Amino acid sequence: MKRNLSFFSFIIFLFSFSFAQNSFEEFKKQDQQDFNQFIAEEDKAFADFLKNDWKLFQSSMGIKADTKPKPKVLPKAKEVPPKIDTTKKIKKLPPVPKIPQRPSPPQISVAQGKNVLQFNSFAKTLNVEYDNSLQIGFQSPLNNKQISNNWEKLAGSKYKPTLKDFITLKNEMHLNDWGYLVMLHNAARKAFPKSLNEQNVFIWFYMVKSGYEAKVAYAENNILLLIPNKNMIYETKFVTVDNQKYYLIAFDKNRPNLSKLFTYKGSYKGKLNLINMEISDVPTITNKILKRDLTFTYKDKPYQFQIEFSSDVVDYFKFYPQTDIRVYFKAPVSNYVSYSLLSALEKNLKGKTELEAVNFLLRFVQTAFKYETDDQQFGKEKYLMPEETIFYPASDCEDRSILFSYLVKNLLELNVIVLDYPGHLATAVYFNGNIAGDVVNYQGKKYMICDPTYVNADAGMCMPQFKNVKPKVIKI
Repeated sequence: MKRNLSFFSFIIFLFSFSFAQNSFEEFKKQDQQDFNQFIAEEDKAFADFLKNDWKLFQSSMGIKADTKPKPKVLPKAKEVPPKIDTTKKIKKLPPVPKIPQRPSPPQISVAQGKNVLQFNSFAKTLNVEYDNSLQIGFQSPLNNKQISNNWEKLAGSKYKPTLKDFITLKNEMHLNDWGYLVMLHNAARKAFPKSLNEQNVFIWFYMVKSGYEAKVAYAENNILLLIPNKNMIYETKFVTVDNQKYYLIAFDKNRPNLSKLFTYKGSYKGKLNLINMEISDVPTITNKILKRDLTFTYKDKPYQFQIEFSSDVVDYFKFYPQTDIRVYFKAPVSNYVSYSLLSALEKNLKGKTELEAVNFLLRFVQTAFKYETDDQQFGKEKYLMPEETIFYPASDCEDRSILFSYLVKNLLELNVIVLDYPGHLATAVYFNGNIAGDVVNYQGKKYMICDPTYVNADAGMCMPQFKNVKPKVIKI
């Protein structure tokens, strides 16, 4: 009898457990449906919000980082007697990075099948799953109700797999926020090749769905993309909405120059992030390696180095907008530059004092590269990453200061500050010892001026035209 009761109890337990499991699965299914419905309602609420009256805003001209022109010809320092050198001898240099492996191009995850959008970005062909039946469009005259209707079309499409693929590609290629924005632009250009308006709405939708703050505006039958930023973007028009600068991002340079436009206050439900121009990872896209021979002379002895660098970095930053100078000083370099450049220089620094080592690095940066202003080389202001300084035929004061700072910090582990003069950028180094020369007092310490653009100048020598000018100090 006890056995029968146990058996029936077991059967009841199994039935109850099965019922509970089924109920739980039904609950999960219903919960997911409710969640999806919530998301759809959220998009509907935002679309309704977009149908309200938009406000007219006046755009502002882009801000220039420095309005004073740079010198076309560099001054050369006259030879001076050697300074009394009380700086410490370099006993132990930081370890040079290991020889980087030669990996094949990364196998970036791609969507497969019929519903695929294929596009090129940063010299790489990419695929994402895509709803090819999606159709959006605009008619003249433009108004915010058309923008609202197209938001609903995008929100009602099968956008989630596409969004997932975009974010996967961003992570696998180590793109920062700006790189992600550029990738969305390249996808939008392929999805809507004939309409800049549709491209900007596509980018706006996917930026918002990716968790970034973004807006669109319209004026004279043009839809414009508005992107706020944690950093300054120089020489780019902007509108101010709720005390926040929204930059008019125009990848197509033929966009009309509009001063008045309509956009909305408020944003998509939930807290959205501002894009950040800082670079925490080196982009990894094709892993193509380039080489350049660099030569210079120091104390009548010639030196020649062959430096390897990544074409990914050059391609990635080719059209990078000018932003806060700290971004460039803090940016990492690829393993190829890190190894080939540091190892080539490191063997020539052993046994030297800090002053001798800094002077050697100064002469390398001052004379191994041709000087040209950005206007001469690019037709616009463009700060260069160390990799770009090695790639491009010429460089100017900002580029050389960025490269010199990288070398001093990574080879000598000395503190460096940036000196911002009108129309000129230089650096200053803190030595473990006293040296005669031009200094900048900063936070109770004397930093020796080290100008990577003042040809043949040693540490402690300031360009004559800036001797009586107090620079703005930028800590990096």
